[in-house]
Parts: sequence; C-alpha cells; structure tokens
Amino acid sequence: MIKFFKYSFILSAFLIFSGCASTQEELTSIIQSNAATLITKDQKRLQELLVKFKKKLDIRNPSAYSKNDERRIYTLIKNTDANFLLKYKGKILEDYKEYLQIAFSKDKIENRNDYLVLAIYYMISNAFDFKVAHKLTAMQFEKEKLNKLYRNLQIIRWKIKVDRDINGEYLFLTWQNNWQIELEHRLKKNSNLSYEEIKHLWHIENSKETLLDHSNFSFEVMLTQMIDSVENSLKALGEEPKDLSISALKIFIFL
Repeated sequence: MIKFFKYSFILSAFLIFSGCASTQEELTSIIQSNAATLITKDQKRLQELLVKFKKKLDIRNPSAYSKNDERRIYTLIKNTDANFLLKYKGKILEDYKEYLQIAFSKDKIENRNDYLVLAIYYMISNAFDFKVAHKLTAMQFEKEKLNKLYRNLQIIRWKIKVDRDINGEYLFLTWQNNWQIELEHRLKKNSNLSYEEIKHLWHIENSKETLLDHSNFSFEVMLTQMIDSVENSLKALGEEPKDLSISALKIFIFL
C-alpha cells in the first residue's frame, strides 16, 4: 500500500508538470486502483440513470414535480458538488429517509416526484460518499452503505409499482397504461362494465392505446440497472449482495 501511494505521488507529479493530464478527473482515473475505477464508473452510471429516471417520471406524472426546481435538481444530480434541500411543512429535509417517507406517504403530496428523485440522489451520495471527490482505492468505499443502497433501491422498485394513497390512487404512474387507470376509475362507480363500455374508454376509443398494449416496464428496467450498478460495486469490494424476496419487500423498511 505504501508503495502504491509512493508511485501514485510520483506519477501525479510527473503528469502535472509534463502536462499529460489536462484535468484533475483524468489524473485521478490514471492513478486509481482497478477496483476504485470500476466503482467510480458505477457511480457515474447511477447519476446518468437517475437523470433519465427523472425525465421519464415527470413525463408520466406531469403534475407531480416542480418546474421551478427542475433545473436545480438536474444540476445537482450531474455535478454532485452541492446540496439542494426541499422543505416539508416548514422543515428543511436533510436525510434521504425523510425524502423517502414523504415520497411514499399516503397523504396528498405536492411535487411527489421531486422527493423521490432527491431521495435516490442522496442515497447514492451517501453510499458513494460524494464529499470525498477523488478516491484512489476501493477501501475508501464503505460496504455497509452500498449494501443499504442496494436494498433500498429494491424496495423502491417494488413500492413505485404498488403503493397507493388514502384514496386508492397509485402514488406514481409507471407501468400502467392510461386505459387501465381509466377502467379502474370506472369500475369504482360500476363494477359490472360491459365489453362495449370498455371499448369506449377514451384512450381506446381515440386509438391512443389498445387493450393488447403491453405494460410499461421501462421504469422497472431503469431501477434494475441502478441495482445492477450497485451490485457491480459491491462485487468489486468482494461482496455478494442478496436480492430481497417479494414477501420481504412487502414488510422491509428503508435503511
């Protein structure tokens, strides 16, 4: 280990004075250990996926995010060098668990998407320790924090599919087709709808969707990719993370 840092220092000094490394990031990538480099790539992959996740979530749930905060949240996710904290009932939220509690609250929540996205961001920030910008060895990453992130993302993947508010409405629209939501609303008023009435659902009648359309699994795919990235990092640290069963997902709480 002493030799590693010795040679890293020599290499760093040489590159700085020779002009071979144009940025701090390039320099760090050169002297990082292989495992640390892999984990850093996983972190960046998570940031990219979270940006895509927010875009898709806001399109699917257009009344559930703040357009005023949109740019600041994207900047935060991409740069990782600042904080952007939301308030809830006058209290500034600083812990990702607080964001998760609000995102999945059964109460009516304004800008619910933003609480979920920031919850995931601060989970990633905590697990990969964004406060330390340049990590040279894998030992600078904490297995316990990465394991928490791995489990929490699995719980989120489950909850955004099934959780509903106090009125029985889905907290987040993700996998559902629009005609399925409309049908559910109709069935609450009349549980004996005929096939003809189903054909006259707005999205069916106006050829926006068909009864044979597949559900939208893109949200689940993105969250699975996030989970896979964390799994890669844990394996680089010599860990073999375990997936939670469906029965466990129903009762486990966020760590």
